[in-house]
Amino acid sequence: MTRHKSETTLAIITLALTLLHFVLETAYHFKYGQPLQALIVDYIWNALAIFAAITSLRIRPKSAAGLLAASWAFALGFGWRSVFGRLALTDAERAAGNGEPLYITYVLIGALCLVGIFLIWSLWLAYRQAQQK
Repeated sequence: MTRHKSETTLAIITLALTLLHFVLETAYHFKYGQPLQALIVDYIWNALAIFAAITSLRIRPKSAAGLLAASWAFALGFGWRSVFGRLALTDAERAAGNGEPLYITYVLIGALCLVGIFLIWSLWLAYRQAQQK
């Protein structure tokens, strides 16, 4: 159950991206507005990701790859809903009700691809950890 060297890198990237996500999501909320439950889901991911990354960094030489995978899977789930909801509006030729520009959808698609990469990375680490038992 020893950690893989790249788990430390993934944990640090998770912390950095969590901070970036928190700042950008809060700024988006104040600029465009969104339902409170949408903001709460984002903050739940922030808390889960911070917990997973800090746990991963603190329990050396053991691994918390499963927690990292869970946090990225959660992010993929709510990100998927957000992106494809916006794409459905675009397909129906309707603008977002809050006045957000269309390019935000494309930025979110790119971000969702990155989340998928981090999810695959963390799942690979968790699989590797499970094989070492």
